[in-house]
Amino acid sequence: MDEATVAHQIAARATAKAAKNFAEADRIRQDLLAQGVVLKDGPGGTTWERA
Repeated sequence: MDEATVAHQIAARATAKAAKNFAEADRIRQDLLAQGVVLKDGPGGTTWERA
């Protein structure tokens, strides 16, 4: 998975959260985690790292 794909998924997750679609936001997080990408939410936004 490349950085552009991760960035796209993070943006999709942010859109889901803004729409209060937390089930979709959680699904995206779990999808990324299954692919070895850990998301970290903070005051400056969401960052990620490889697990």
